[in-house]
Amino acid sequence: MSLVKKKRRHRRTQILGALLDAGALPLSELGRRTEISLPVVTRIIGALKAEGMVAEVDAPPAPQTGRPPSFFKLNGRAGYLLGIDLDRVHTHYLLLDLEQRILAEREDGALLPTEDPAVLDHIEATLRALTHEAGVAWRDVLGLGFSIPGIVRGDLGTSETHLNFGPQPLGDVLRDRFQKPVRIENDAKAMALGERWFGAAQDVSHALCLKYAWGLGLGILIDGRLYYGKSGFAGEVGHIQVVPDGPLCYCGKRGCLETVSSGRAITRIAREKLQQGAASILRNGDRPIDALDSAAILDAANRGDLFSIEILEEAGRYLGQGIAMLINIFNPEKVIIGGDMARVAEYIIDAIRTTAIKQSFVQLNHDVQFDISRLGARAGSLGVARLLARALLLGR
Repeated sequence: MSLVKKKRRHRRTQILGALLDAGALPLSELGRRTEISLPVVTRIIGALKAEGMVAEVDAPPAPQTGRPPSFFKLNGRAGYLLGIDLDRVHTHYLLLDLEQRILAEREDGALLPTEDPAVLDHIEATLRALTHEAGVAWRDVLGLGFSIPGIVRGDLGTSETHLNFGPQPLGDVLRDRFQKPVRIENDAKAMALGERWFGAAQDVSHALCLKYAWGLGLGILIDGRLYYGKSGFAGEVGHIQVVPDGPLCYCGKRGCLETVSSGRAITRIAREKLQQGAASILRNGDRPIDALDSAAILDAANRGDLFSIEILEEAGRYLGQGIAMLINIFNPEKVIIGGDMARVAEYIIDAIRTTAIKQSFVQLNHDVQFDISRLGARAGSLGVARLLARALLLGR
């Protein structure tokens, strides 16, 4: 590619990126944000409009004199994106247009863990039903993004923990299956991207996004960008040791944070204590002890069950201990807690915050904010869909 063509492509990418991030903008603001001259911006917008990638919209109401400037935005009907969040508790599907508007969504039960490729049949059937219900033709879907727990390298398209169907990288398997561009990402990192672009991290540059679910994961935002580390695996907060010689973790080590504070841990601890004779209203229901889950424990706590309250508060203190270490290392503006256990976090946020502040360095914690995600199950699917949009429009 010639230098001139590279420069034109780069400018086009800059303009698409500005519209993806900011929505509708006038030509003058596009020029300011991209540092491209107004005549060149005008020419590129004209070409994008002719392609159907960009649409002209009315200027927002504003007191002014003279003719209002023309505003331009991405044309939502130019293509559609699918975001799929595969979790150990649920599977969330999301359909967005190119303007990042949610057109349809669905939540099903968990499909993990599995190494059976037949799971892709279920995913495809669900996605085709979702697009059909929204009136979107499958041919107009630009690509699919998958948020997956465990050891995932999005840039390489590999997953070492789930959906291992053979020697071929998962990203290639999915591309072959769906005949569309595919992007995969670790679930905690996808959640952090969802918070960065749609949720509680929009107003900060430095944030820790903790996925509090069956396990624990962390997405780290530094200067508004996701931090991956050398090998792409940064954020394995669940395997920080907080209890020397504590319970054995599936990673092979003892006393990891996941063994005392995750949804898996809370459920295990409650079941063990109930089987040892602990008093609780959890004994009064029809569900056997070995079938109790974290949702039942939270429900009992909300009904004043002292046993459940104490288990959740202890988990909160351990989680606060882990967060204190992270505050000392990363000095964040905000700590955001999301995932399936966010409902629990709302209940024990005071225990989390108190322990984190007490055990971290005062100069680093004096103005850190604690927030609960408001995106819920959408966070991961939104984040990976936006990641896919950036890859398709901007080449990164």
